[in-house]
Amino acid sequence: MDLFDTRINGYQLEKEETEDCCKNSCIRPACLPICIIALFLFMVVFFPLLNDEAIGGDRKYERTGVCLDSCSLRIVESIPTGLVYNSTVENPSTYEVWKELLDGAKTSIDFAVFYWNLRDKTGYVTANEGRDIFDRMIQAGRRGVKIRIAQNSPSDLSAQSDAAYLEAAGLAEVRSLNFSQLLGAGVLHTKFWIVDGAHVYLGSANMDWKSLTEVKELGVVVKDCACLASDLAKVFHAYWKLGEPGASVPPKWPVNMRTNFNERNPLNLSLNGVPARTYFSSSPQPFNPKGRENDVDAIVSSIQKARRFVKVAVMDYVPATLYLTRNRYWPALDDALKAAAFRGVHVSLLVGNWTHSRRDEFAYLRSLLYFNKAMGSRQGQIEVKLFTVPSTPEQAAIDHARVNHNKYMVTDSRAYIGTSNWAGDYFLNTAGVGLVIGEAGDSRIVDSVDAVFERDWASPYARALEI
Repeated sequence: MDLFDTRINGYQLEKEETEDCCKNSCIRPACLPICIIALFLFMVVFFPLLNDEAIGGDRKYERTGVCLDSCSLRIVESIPTGLVYNSTVENPSTYEVWKELLDGAKTSIDFAVFYWNLRDKTGYVTANEGRDIFDRMIQAGRRGVKIRIAQNSPSDLSAQSDAAYLEAAGLAEVRSLNFSQLLGAGVLHTKFWIVDGAHVYLGSANMDWKSLTEVKELGVVVKDCACLASDLAKVFHAYWKLGEPGASVPPKWPVNMRTNFNERNPLNLSLNGVPARTYFSSSPQPFNPKGRENDVDAIVSSIQKARRFVKVAVMDYVPATLYLTRNRYWPALDDALKAAAFRGVHVSLLVGNWTHSRRDEFAYLRSLLYFNKAMGSRQGQIEVKLFTVPSTPEQAAIDHARVNHNKYMVTDSRAYIGTSNWAGDYFLNTAGVGLVIGEAGDSRIVDSVDAVFERDWASPYARALEI
């Protein structure tokens, strides 16, 4: 109580009253303020020390906002067989990076998974890589690596049999999120790995053999970066809690699941020896503890901060909900792109074109082109191209393949790598995650993402959408 000696001595208390207070109870009026202050001190100073989870979450970089890890980041791609570029832009394949992560895992791997289809049952010639990844997962589990899987509930889309096999073999713990129970609609659409609490893969690739050889994918792998991995682990922990039997979304998430890093306060760190500012965003909003940037807000903020250009590569672009009983218009991203063009920013959209493209999508995209006419002499402009992955008759027969499945954006000052299609459902009731990477004096990482976009934009597989 040394802290309060001067205050206490200032009170002109009668000796009898003081003795009475100390002897029996602190409920008496004269002692009540002291007791309240003492209780407050206990809660602030000592209670966290009794909370194991609070101890685990108390990291220096969370207080300072500066990560001292020497993190590395690489762009990761899956290029479908037969897709050939006249370009020098090359990145590691998803398959090679996944092998690297699995073979190097020492203690733990946490997977956030939409669906599983690594073990092909058709015998298709390019399916071997998926089976190899599954075998390496088995090997990791057998050598003692703790594997946890948070996945979307089994459904007609996927029975999640790969995860069921791993669980039955005692090689993985599996929890499934029932979005009908949690939110009334939606799915777990997230795709990320956390390895040994230090390495991260995040991107568009599903746990599907086709995502390695027959679908165009883009993601990032971040290595030796416990700061970022531990922050993403908080997202995984939310999924893990929501995968418990009978789980419901809590009205308020525990303090230890909060993050300090968001649009207003990004994490400062070194990526490939280059200063950067970064944070993870997440959807839907009810899944986000305090401090976590809502995914759509991260995208809109990135668009708003652009000064010269915004380039978007997505499979689907629809400013409406698609899967609700009563769908509604949802213009958040559409409005942000139009506002950017109106203030002079050049906007480029590269959208996937395949057998499952929606008719109304082209009408929405053309509405962006019509907006150019409304801008008159303003310097901004919106361009739209459709990216088509060519297919042989055999390739065309592969179910849900041969498509540009990318979900990223690059501007003149930052890159955004996500897991969500650009339609309302993916931000309102579906789980997804994004990584925002901002410049801090050097643009090499942002430039590397821009180089991928420009390669695809200039390729013969991209054609301009006409009004």
